[in-house]
Amino acid sequence: MSSSRNTAALAVFLLAVAIFLLLPIWSVAFPPLLDYPNHLARAFVLLHLHDPHFSFAQWYRADWGLYPYLGMDASLAVLGRIFPIEIAGRVFLSLCALLLPASAWFFLRQAHPGEEWSACWALLIAWNVFFLEGFLNFDISLALVLIAVGLWLRWLASPGLLRWLAAALAFLCLYFAHLIGFALAGLIVTAYALFSRRSLRLLFFSWLLFIPGTLAYLHSSRVGLGKQSIVYQGWDDKLDALGKFMHGYSPALDAVTLIALAVFFLLAWVRNPWFRWDWSWFGVAAVLFAAFWTIPWAYGEGSDLDIRVLPLLFVAILAVARIGPRGRWLAILPLILFFARTLSVTREFRSEQPELAGLASSFDLVPRDALVFPVVEGDQDPIARPFTHFWAYGVIRRGWFSPYLFDHAGETPMRITFDSYTADGFWDLSYDAPDTPPDWSDVRDDYQYVWAYGVPRFSAPLAGIGDRIYAYGPLEVYRLHPPPE
Repeated sequence: MSSSRNTAALAVFLLAVAIFLLLPIWSVAFPPLLDYPNHLARAFVLLHLHDPHFSFAQWYRADWGLYPYLGMDASLAVLGRIFPIEIAGRVFLSLCALLLPASAWFFLRQAHPGEEWSACWALLIAWNVFFLEGFLNFDISLALVLIAVGLWLRWLASPGLLRWLAAALAFLCLYFAHLIGFALAGLIVTAYALFSRRSLRLLFFSWLLFIPGTLAYLHSSRVGLGKQSIVYQGWDDKLDALGKFMHGYSPALDAVTLIALAVFFLLAWVRNPWFRWDWSWFGVAAVLFAAFWTIPWAYGEGSDLDIRVLPLLFVAILAVARIGPRGRWLAILPLILFFARTLSVTREFRSEQPELAGLASSFDLVPRDALVFPVVEGDQDPIARPFTHFWAYGVIRRGWFSPYLFDHAGETPMRITFDSYTADGFWDLSYDAPDTPPDWSDVRDDYQYVWAYGVPRFSAPLAGIGDRIYAYGPLEVYRLHPPPE
């Protein structure tokens, strides 16, 4: 009877945690995540590329390959056939939110059997900075890193062909999610094998797990090979970036969380006969911390490279010590912080809805299959600017063409085939440089509408080539005059 009661209590606990994890996602109409609408629109285009109700085939083509960064596209290629695309997107967001804490639990269960309660801390990074910025391929790769490394640890504990193949499949899936996650997994595997003094034979077979993903990269992607620009941050910027270790909508709550983590380890250590340091995972955490300081901020077109180490460093820190039975009671601390963080994220998501609903009203005033040129400006914390790619909902709801859907050869499975004018300032969210203001005559020649957000200084030139048909806060929508013959 006691066993069944404990099982029921655990089930209720897990259900409550899942509800809280999903609450921010399903309580709003528009998840306010920076890149999310753009990725969602690209998946919608691929799903309806040859649908006669849309004109997408005139402007885009599919280009599937053995690329990294396919996690969201591949998932939505399936989910989008089951659900409407905006529901499918939220199902994928739900998968991201649920999978990271679950994968941390699985990893810690392999690293320290019986110590899984420490995984409650991973609930606090379910909405990490990459989730909030809509970098969802990388976000899902964080969970896959932990799953793949966990399966590798199972193979280390009891080597066998089936366990090795399971780990190899997990690392291959990780490659298709994100190349950086794939590389960080290689770093973790190598560091742990060396610090735990595994044989060269085991290290060799561990490296073989990465061969399929590496071959796929060399065959189809090769992103980042060749001469690339490298940008390193100064020490002050690095220290500031380290603050994204726990970065959400409440700086006070972020600070309290980091203090609470230190208190957690202090309470776990004081007069605890079960407490033991795990120096192998301590060494892995040290390697990840050193990697943060040595990895550049940008390499080629990729940016924020250094802070991508931080969520995995956070989970590695949870593995540096064995706490014993006391861990069950100390788990109350991260659970309290998790519920507080849930309320913070949910409140922020809901507070953005009135503005986003106002922006969405502009879609109904632009006809289907229109050629739309977005002009967006706004320099603030990336987790606080959901407007940047919000125009992409027009691609979903009205079948618009826009030149700024993410199209990266060797990375994304969609190519833009329609040759139209673009302005470099869009990607920097700034048109102040001498060569970045739009050429309005080219805009009028190639487009039918302009969706302009946060650029009131462009109202006059836009009025010279079109008529304003909608305004809401910082947003203005213009219907352009036909170009002269």
